Amino acid sequence: MTHQQAVSGAGFVGLLRAGLAAVIAVAFIALVFFLAAFVTMAALVAAGVGALGASAWWLYRKVRGRTTRSKPDVLVARRGPHGWTVDGDHSA
Repeated sequence: MTHQQAVSGAGFVGLLRAGLAAVIAVAFIALVFFLAAFVTMAALVAAGVGALGASAWWLYRKVRGRTTRSKPDVLVARRGPHGWTVDGDHSA
């Protein structure tokens, strides 16, 4: 009766190669999920900072109140008794 080895030298290398390929595939998939999680986290942090800044600006405007910009005075020239004047009847 002849005995055959269950795992020969070529079979062992093939098994090792398949195992390494599986480990590399799992590592690649884990890396993709890891990077996706970090990109998502960065987007959420940016959105949170933006929302915080917008709410701080809103609160600042609410506390400070709206400042109405004063319009420049418009001088209206009128004909007075001694010529044109911006005051109307003022005699110079």
